[in-house]
Amino acid sequence: MTDDALLLRLPHGYRIDTVLGHVGPALRDELVGMWTGEGVLAPPDALRRVGEVVVVARGPEGEIAGVNTAYVDRPANLPVAYWFYRTFVRPSHRSAWGLPGAMFEQAIGALREHPHADRPRGIVAIVENVRLMRESAHEEIARLGLHRLGRDPAGRDVWCLNFDGSTPVAPPGMLDRA
Repeated sequence: MTDDALLLRLPHGYRIDTVLGHVGPALRDELVGMWTGEGVLAPPDALRRVGEVVVVARGPEGEIAGVNTAYVDRPANLPVAYWFYRTFVRPSHRSAWGLPGAMFEQAIGALREHPHADRPRGIVAIVENVRLMRESAHEEIARLGLHRLGRDPAGRDVWCLNFDGSTPVAPPGMLDRA
């Protein structure tokens, strides 16, 4: 997606900055404060996760509205690595329609181009938000290029996008057989 097209999808007054590998002390403190202030992460976990931040979305007043994080891992029984992707949008910004999708689209570009030593094949997103596990949300998620692989043993939807455009297949043991 072009930068102009991405801007058209952003809610008025919002902006998204790619920060992967470039989080300085001021942003680090702001991110830790946001996560701990929202009760999402304890301080040690927030400090560790700062190194995984891909994009930061800012609201009309310049405050952090949401973040995407990703880390590289190998799914069960697969010899290739993937980026494991998360999104957090602050409750006060969840009504900003289109924000999570725009954040994801910008993050895809950054992760696809990142020179990680393991050369991740794509992105895996494990959805914990029950509203996003509804059939009505599946179409929007699929529009972003993700393929639903099924549910993991914890009952969460597992989505994947391969950077080469191929259709991902869940490795044995990754999904719940029930």
